[in-house]
Amino acid sequence: MKGSIWLLFVVGLLAIFPVTVGAHSYVSESSPEDGEELAEAVDEIILQFNAGIEGVSTATVYDEAGQEVPSDYIEVESSTITVNYREPLVPGSYHVEWNALGEDTHHTKGSFLFTVLQYEIEGVEEETKLPESPEVELELDQVIDDSGQSELEEESSVELSAGRLILPLLITAIALFVFLRFFIKRRR
Repeated sequence: MKGSIWLLFVVGLLAIFPVTVGAHSYVSESSPEDGEELAEAVDEIILQFNAGIEGVSTATVYDEAGQEVPSDYIEVESSTITVNYREPLVPGSYHVEWNALGEDTHHTKGSFLFTVLQYEIEGVEEETKLPESPEVELELDQVIDDSGQSELEEESSVELSAGRLILPLLITAIALFVFLRFFIKRRR
């Protein structure tokens, strides 16, 4: 009877384990939303993922001419990417492309569109002229902090993902050992 309980435990563990490991990180919510038309200033874009993401994940915003709109900084926390701007986006159409490395070590990517309509600031209509700003190119592993200085992300987040891969393998190996041991005892 005791062996049957162990067998049931091991089978149950193996049955629920792949569901936990198999989840990939995709955008579940965003602000602005896909296809949304906003009549207000937009100075940040928030992408909420359905599972945790690593610090190397990023999002890039392009204007209607296909030019990258440089952000002030990008913040990646748990399951959220926030793209911040010092100045609000000018009226026009925007295309957001995101790339995420999930905590499950799977890479996902996607995109969505939104439009900023004409809006008023303190009773004055906003001009549609693009603000003058220097072109800034960032590598995937480069982040600009609040003080405006750039820092390179440590590669430890990728190492953590490898650690998360080893733990499921270890649990599976232990479960398999217990399962085989149970059947060997039953045959004797």
